[in-house]
Amino acid sequence: MYRYRESLLNVVLVLVLTAWSSLVCSDISREYELKAAYLLNFARFIYWPQNAFEDDPDTFYICVYGINPFGDNLDRMSDKKINKKHVKFVYVADFKYAENCHIVYIGQSDKSEYLSLIDTYSRKTVLTVSDIEGFSESGGMIGFVRVKNKMKFEINVHKSTESGIKYRSQLLKVAETLR
Repeated sequence: MYRYRESLLNVVLVLVLTAWSSLVCSDISREYELKAAYLLNFARFIYWPQNAFEDDPDTFYICVYGINPFGDNLDRMSDKKINKKHVKFVYVADFKYAENCHIVYIGQSDKSEYLSLIDTYSRKTVLTVSDIEGFSESGGMIGFVRVKNKMKFEINVHKSTESGIKYRSQLLKVAETLR
């Protein structure tokens, strides 16, 4: 009887852990689906200077630096357009290959390098976005934050303005914090 109960408890434990892990994975997938939509919409609510499109005037490049946390969420949006420009998602492992990017998302996996990335991109018309804690405070332009279990974002207006990026008022109104 004892072994039966122990076996039953093990089966129940495995089922609970499996269900819980699939819920966690689902939440993470949903989170990055939302962040992918944000990236696309950030681009729509920014005044981009003309020189941002000198190399390729028909394409808007959104780059993911390092490990791709989005899964296929970005690729599913590759048919979208931003200001009549085709959207192209590029996955880069080295920031020297991200020179044509208009938006660069820096993932959690690149925490150790993000300050040098921010410094590199601050001299270009590139919007830097991340979910690394304290990103916008450290010089990044848009940082994702959680507020009361909801996804929000902070905008570092000062750094963005230095790069020639200006935000539409609609985007500034919905930001959690402006710096």
